[in-house]
Amino acid sequence: MDLRERVAQARGTGSSYDVAKRFAVHDSWVRKVWIRVERTGSAAALPQGGNRPRKVDKDGEVRIQLWIAEQPDMTIVEVMARYLAERGVAVSEPAMRRTIRRLGFSRKKRRSSRPSVTARELSRRATRT
Repeated sequence: MDLRERVAQARGTGSSYDVAKRFAVHDSWVRKVWIRVERTGSAAALPQGGNRPRKVDKDGEVRIQLWIAEQPDMTIVEVMARYLAERGVAVSEPAMRRTIRRLGFSRKKRRSSRPSVTARELSRRATRT
């Protein structure tokens, strides 16, 4: 029998502190199990999170590669704004950074590349891709 089920069955045999001591667990966890049983009727574990799909799909990655090839000094903010305008999907800055890094682009740029006029207009401390 699962520990959660044993703790759930021990309800009424003492306080949460007593039950926690008996099963060598924390008393707040015992109370959480009891509340879960009251609400759902089951002491089973809740489903794990994660496995969310990426906001930037394969087609989006191809477009971002083309944009950066056309304008190598695009900032992250510029890529995010263009992605939102063309694809209608808002992407956070960390997610866009991970996408660009996954595509093999580095953040450091050559001094010989032309400066971004748009970046200077947006912010004095604009982040480069």
